[in-house]
Amino acid sequence: MAAPSGHDQLRREFENLYEDCNYTSLTYFNAAKSADFWGKAIVFWPAVVSSIASLLVSLNQPKQWSALSAIASAIVATASYLGANKRADPLKDSAKKLTVLRHKVRLELALVMERDAENLETLVRDMRSEYAAIVSANELVPDRFFKRSQRQMQCGVLEYAEDVNGEGGATKTSFGR
Repeated sequence: MAAPSGHDQLRREFENLYEDCNYTSLTYFNAAKSADFWGKAIVFWPAVVSSIASLLVSLNQPKQWSALSAIASAIVATASYLGANKRADPLKDSAKKLTVLRHKVRLELALVMERDAENLETLVRDMRSEYAAIVSANELVPDRFFKRSQRQMQCGVLEYAEDVNGEGGATKTSFGR
């Protein structure tokens, strides 16, 4: 068996980077979606509880409702002050950057035979560095988001129609849970 050529090795590295970008961007999008939901929920539901409890007190219901209103209001104020959904924004930004990188990598994969090995190696190294810089800017996300992303990938959520049936164009698959 012949040793793989430099182009083959670099092509495999581009393929690995493409897959890394797929999984990481989808994982970050899933984590951002969850963080955004919980960030809004931690403000919205206590605000509703506070409003209802205040209304009940104003309608001459037992004064204990005012204690519930005060606690719920404190939760809303604290969550708002701390920025309950501030964790979602950096994850969304990184996911978008990884999506852009994924498209650049896909283009380079298409052009891999057009380039000499030295230029390819430089491109791979630069894109790996870009990937590392994006990933290192975020805290780790829970495994459940990666597992969700794996299921979505197995369903073909990021596959292009040409990859599946040779016709071209992106597939329109919704993100599942």
